[in-house]
Amino acid sequence: MESFIVCHNGKIRFEKYYHGIQKDSLHHIQSQTKSIVSLLLGIAIDKDFVPDENETVKTYFPEYFDSPGSLKSELKIKEILTMTAGFEWEEMIPFDDPKNDNINMFNSNDYLKYILSKPVSDSLYGTFNYNSGCPMIIAGIIEKATKMRLDKFAELYLFKPLGITSYRWIKDAAGFCHGGGGLYLKPADMMKIGILMLNGGKYETRQVVSGEWIDRMTRHYVTTNFENSQYGYFWWIRNIGTGQEQTALVISAEGAGGQKLYIFPAYRLIVSFTERNYNTLQVSPIFIRESILSLLN
Repeated sequence: MESFIVCHNGKIRFEKYYHGIQKDSLHHIQSQTKSIVSLLLGIAIDKDFVPDENETVKTYFPEYFDSPGSLKSELKIKEILTMTAGFEWEEMIPFDDPKNDNINMFNSNDYLKYILSKPVSDSLYGTFNYNSGCPMIIAGIIEKATKMRLDKFAELYLFKPLGITSYRWIKDAAGFCHGGGGLYLKPADMMKIGILMLNGGKYETRQVVSGEWIDRMTRHYVTTNFENSQYGYFWWIRNIGTGQEQTALVISAEGAGGQKLYIFPAYRLIVSFTERNYNTLQVSPIFIRESILSLLN
């Protein structure tokens, strides 16, 4: 474990760093990046750059999606956000497997073109299939609609209002940000994202993203094949048993290796972890199960 932060009722109750990590260290948040990309789309919708998530993707990428009569031509932004678009995509396999689309996308050095070029399958459409290419499409839509690079849009409309001044994105040869898992943030700044979420899109005195988008983003749209989880718009949603037949709603942003941000709305509680456990047991699920849930009874 490299960092552990707890926020309750709007106050940081515990913050500690381990194994040489310092408070100001940037940490690779992996697929938590997806959740932030969803927030950025909400801001783009709030500011009328994008009408809403029911718009078709072909509006922005007709050269890849405008095939009359095809399923791909009718895909909506919402289906990208919920990973139910039906792309022929496989990444839940070893990194060194030549069929791993996530690795192949990264090695292509043109992230957006790789996912946009993938076919859509009738048999896969409408079911959840984890796909790190989907947030690349959302990032591309934001860039097309706003005429701004994703990192600049994020800096202006999300990071600056939250007081986030230090960050880094992995980018491809064209300078396109890796929206699927390429963001580096300080752990304390990731906690600010949790506070924003818990407060309905408000941070301190400023409404950064609308409460309506926070609500839409964190609804249950599809059941996944991951640990009894549901999925919103690039956010994970679970009802976890706390004992005595009671459950607690938890909304989370999660990344490989143990990057976890858990939000318990009913308890005004946020718990954040960064870890380096890519091939070893992760700390956060054990801690949540054995230490947090017992307090929520």
